[in-house]
Amino acid sequence: MARTRRRYVVALALASASVLSTAAITSAHDPEGRWGAHAPAVRAHVSHDLLAGPMSRTATLAPNRPVLDDFSVVGHLDVGGRSWSGDVFLYDHGPLSGKFAYVGNAGRPCTGRGIDIIDVSDPSDPVRVAGAGRHEGVSNEDVVVRRIGTRDILGVGVQICGEGGRAGLALFDVTDPTDPQELSFLPVPAGGVHELDMVVRPDGRALALMAVPFSEFDDVWFGAGTGGDFRIADITDPEEPQEIADWGIVRDSDMRIPGGNDPISSPFQGIGNFPSFFAHSARAANGGMRAYVSYWDAGVLKFDISDPDDPQLLAHTLFPETESGDTHSLTPYDIGGRRYLLANQEDSDPAETALLYELGDIQEPEDETAGHPIVDLRWLPTTLADRGELIRRVVDANDGCQRSDFDGSAGKFVLVDTVDPFYVGIIDGWEVPCGITGQALRAARAGAGAVVFNLISPDDAYEYGPRTEQQFEKVQERAGEMPAVMISDIDEVAQRIRDRLDDGRDERLLLRPTEPSYGYLRVYAEGSGQDVDGDGITDFGQVGAFAGLPHVQGDGTPPFGEWTIHNTEVLGDRAYMSWYSNGIVALDVADPARPRYVGRFVPAFPGTDRSFGMWGVAVDPETNLVYASDIDQGLWILRPRGEARALP
Repeated sequence: MARTRRRYVVALALASASVLSTAAITSAHDPEGRWGAHAPAVRAHVSHDLLAGPMSRTATLAPNRPVLDDFSVVGHLDVGGRSWSGDVFLYDHGPLSGKFAYVGNAGRPCTGRGIDIIDVSDPSDPVRVAGAGRHEGVSNEDVVVRRIGTRDILGVGVQICGEGGRAGLALFDVTDPTDPQELSFLPVPAGGVHELDMVVRPDGRALALMAVPFSEFDDVWFGAGTGGDFRIADITDPEEPQEIADWGIVRDSDMRIPGGNDPISSPFQGIGNFPSFFAHSARAANGGMRAYVSYWDAGVLKFDISDPDDPQLLAHTLFPETESGDTHSLTPYDIGGRRYLLANQEDSDPAETALLYELGDIQEPEDETAGHPIVDLRWLPTTLADRGELIRRVVDANDGCQRSDFDGSAGKFVLVDTVDPFYVGIIDGWEVPCGITGQALRAARAGAGAVVFNLISPDDAYEYGPRTEQQFEKVQERAGEMPAVMISDIDEVAQRIRDRLDDGRDERLLLRPTEPSYGYLRVYAEGSGQDVDGDGITDFGQVGAFAGLPHVQGDGTPPFGEWTIHNTEVLGDRAYMSWYSNGIVALDVADPARPRYVGRFVPAFPGTDRSFGMWGVAVDPETNLVYASDIDQGLWILRPRGEARALP
C-alpha cells in the first residue's frame, strides 16, 4: 500500500517537472510514468524520463549475495562513469585484432558518455581500449557491428536524453576497434532510434532496421510527415546512409483494436496499464529478406522486406485483450524446419489489468463468459486489489460534474464519464467539463461503493489521475475505502450497461482483481496461426512460456528491484536472458512448449542508485561464453556449466 502511494507521488513530481515532447520519447517503460502519461498542457503522452523504466526511480536494489547457479565468472570489467550501461554486442574482428565487446550507454544520467569498446581476446582480463559516440544530450542504448564491404561498421541507436541531443543512426568504422571513426549520422524524428539491427544481404545490399518509438504519433494527429515507427535505411555505403522506407501501424495496417472490430486509429489503443502501439525493437532474418519488429501491445510483427523499399506485413503474434502486452524484443530460432519466436514481455509494472463482468439484471443473471479488462486506479488510498472481488448494483452519474449526479449511489458502483484532458487543443472542440479528481471526491462524498470511470477518448483506458500534489492529497484524505477503475468508451462497455439501465433493468457488475505479474518469456510458433481477430493477418499462436523466477508472478509486494525480462539470445538448445534484478538466466529451449530452467547468475549488487541488474546479453558460439552488460557494474563474462547442443 505505502509503496504504491509513493510511486504515484514520484510520478506526479516527474510529470509536473517535465516539459514533455515527442522529441523526448526514447527508452524503456515505467510504472512511475504511466500516471503522468497524458499531460493536459503538452502534446505527447510520454517523455524520456517517464519511459525510462527503472531508471527514473529514486530507490535502490539492496545489496545481496551473488547467485552462481551453474555459472562461473570468467572475467569482469567495471567500465566506470556515472551513467548506466546499455546493451552489449560481441564481434570478432579476425585474427589480427581478436574479439571485442561493445557496450552501450543508457543515458541515466544523461552524460553523453557513448559506447565502451572492450578487448575481450583474453576473456579473463577484459580491457577498455576506446570509446565512440560521445555527444552532449544523447544516450546510445543499442549497438550492432557488421562487416560491410571491406570495413567493420558499428551502428548505434542515438536518442535524445537532454539539451543539445540528437536523434538518429550513427555509423562508425571500427575496422581498427582501438580507433573508431564516425562516418555518418542519419537523423530520424521523435526521440531517436531505440533499437536496431543491421544485415548484409546475399546481393551485397546492407540495411539498417530501426525502431523509432512514437514517431507516428505526430503524423496521426498533426499530419507532421514524421512517418512510421519502423524504418529501413540503405547503408551499403556507410558514409551516405539513405532512409528508404517507413511503416506505421495506424497508417499502414488493417489491424484492429484488441477486443474490438474497429481499426487502430491511435498509437494509444493498446492493452494493459500502458496501452500503446509503438516499435520497440527490430531484427533481421532470412538473410535480410524478413524482419521482425517488436511493436509493444501489437506483439511481434513479421515483415517481408525482400523489397526493402516496400515492407509488407505478413503475420503477428496476438495477446488476449486481458493481458498486459508489452512486447519488448524477440529472438527467432529454428527446430526441425519450424521457426519459433522467443518474445520478451518487458512489463515492469506487476499490477495486471483487472476484470469487469456484466452480470445483467439481478433478477435474471446473465453472466458473461469472459471479463472485460479494466485499469485499477492506484492513486486512490484503497484499490480494487486491496478490496478484492466486488459485486454491486450500478447507477449512472453521466458526466459526474454535479453533486446531484451521484444521488442514490450510496453503497453501489457508479458509472461516470471522464474526458481525457490530453486532447484539449489537439481535437477541435475537445473540452473537459470537469476533472477526474472532483468526480472521485463527489462519488466518495455520496458513499459510492466504487467508481467505474468511462474514459471519453480516442484511446484506451490508462491510469491518469490528479495533476497536482494538492489534488492527490485531497483524494487520499477523503476517498476512504472506495476503489475506482477505468474502462474506455471505445470498447462500448459503458454503452451496453446504459442500454440495460435505460430498459429498466437492475444492473449488476462484478469487479475482480487479478494476480500480479512482471513480464516474462512467451514462445510462439510460426505456421501455427490463424486469423483469430479477423484483421486479414495471420496470428502466430503461443505454445509456451517461462516465468519461474523469484518475484515474477504472484508477488503483490516484491522487494525493490526490476523483476521483468529484457533481452534473449540463443545458442543451440540454450536461451540466455538478461532479466534485470534476476540476473542472467539460462533455459533449455529444445522443447519450445516447455522451456526448462538450467541456471542463473546474479552478481552482488552494490546497492547504489543504479543497481538494477542486467541489461544486455550476448553469446560467443565458439567458446560458449556469455557476455552480460550490468547496468551498474559494466561487463561480466560468464561460463555456463555444460555445452549447448545443436538443434535438429
